[in-house]
Amino acid sequence: MSDETNTYGDDIHLTTTDATTIYNTLIAALEKGAGEPLYPGDERRIFGEGLVAVFVALYNSLDDTGRQTLLRYARGEVLDAIGERLDVHRLEGSPAKTTMRFSVSTPQPNNIIIPKWTKVTPDSDHYFATDEIAVLQAGAYSVEIPTSAVSNGTEYNGYAPGTITTLVDLIPYIESVTNITATAGGDDGEPYTEEGDNRLRERIRLAPASRSTAGPEQAYIYWAMTADSSIIDARAVSETETISRTLTVYDGHAFIGGGRLLPDTMIVKEHGESTAGVEDTDYTVDYTDDLLTIELKGALADATSLDITITRTLEGCVKIVPLLEGGAVPDESILEKVLEACNASDIRPLTDVVTAVAPEVITYDIEIVYYTTPETEAEVVANVEGTGGAIDRYNEWQVGALGRDINPDQLRKRILCPSWGENLTGAFRVDVTKPVYTPVSDTQVAKFSGHLTVSHKTDSEVV
Repeated sequence: MSDETNTYGDDIHLTTTDATTIYNTLIAALEKGAGEPLYPGDERRIFGEGLVAVFVALYNSLDDTGRQTLLRYARGEVLDAIGERLDVHRLEGSPAKTTMRFSVSTPQPNNIIIPKWTKVTPDSDHYFATDEIAVLQAGAYSVEIPTSAVSNGTEYNGYAPGTITTLVDLIPYIESVTNITATAGGDDGEPYTEEGDNRLRERIRLAPASRSTAGPEQAYIYWAMTADSSIIDARAVSETETISRTLTVYDGHAFIGGGRLLPDTMIVKEHGESTAGVEDTDYTVDYTDDLLTIELKGALADATSLDITITRTLEGCVKIVPLLEGGAVPDESILEKVLEACNASDIRPLTDVVTAVAPEVITYDIEIVYYTTPETEAEVVANVEGTGGAIDRYNEWQVGALGRDINPDQLRKRILCPSWGENLTGAFRVDVTKPVYTPVSDTQVAKFSGHLTVSHKTDSEVV
């Protein structure tokens, strides 16, 4: 998914919003009506200049209202209305879950009934309720009950075991409650924020492809992203397999037949040798009409047989790879939801075999030295190393999509030119030792390893 709202190219404005243009147009209209030039100091010109701010605000409002009808600019309820045309609706969030233990200090002779929706809280601000009715059996000390937050959202996540200890709905003989697992799984869905609008906009953009049952990539991605509101990106790729063959050489050529071979993945060695040949130096490849021809030269010119390995795609085998918010790797429950959504008989082509797997995680370290002036040292340190600073924002960007290459220039940009607020000061120079540029495939996600080495130096001379 894109980092920006507008991924189509140049901005579109439906009317002028340039203050200078509006000023010149307004003054020209006044002079035409007056039949004479209006010089500075003329009260009629002063009156017109006073109207310019009003007209600029009006034209900007009209432009924004018109642009709201376009998918790339629509937001909030207007975006919801555009989605309704394609039967795409804003995803609801999900509640955080945990397991609560209800205990007595002395076993009772009779069963104790714990009603469904019995509420507990860690702080009197966030409440959780039991998911089902439970019975603490006579003679037992405790019973464990699955419990969910009373509202959706990520703010209910992260309560460590033992931190939810207040019973709101009192039950006779129950003396203590505690959560035995950390609260997790809460999600905001697609809220009325810029991030939520962007996620909904991406699904609306993919929706036309969902009408096809011929197995297009975009259709699988669309349905995967509807499976759970925590999914922020997905990829649909053909399964592959690697095959090994020993080929006999005929007059300096070897051949292997078959469709959907990937010549760029091929490794060629002389039979029994461990050193691979170099393409264009020791051999050339031609793949036409499902026949791959290897012409030998250089170090392989005298070979009589070859050992090759090559990857090919498997027809009708589709692998769905979802990514969760914050770069989280989906667990089995999420993968089951994705598979259920994409494997439905009215969505999956009859001949496709669909699987859902978690993305492969590629980690990177951060090792940097940045430079600032003595006058701006405190501000720059906060903008680079502070919470929500350049390093945090780079890590958030890196896990925001599958297949996003590890790019140190993105970190460098955020350190030198902080742009998430007004009048922020960045470093004037930065040396990035790690990470180094690393390509990331469509089924991989790059995540920060947690190994951070950062320091700064002051220098009064900006070089």
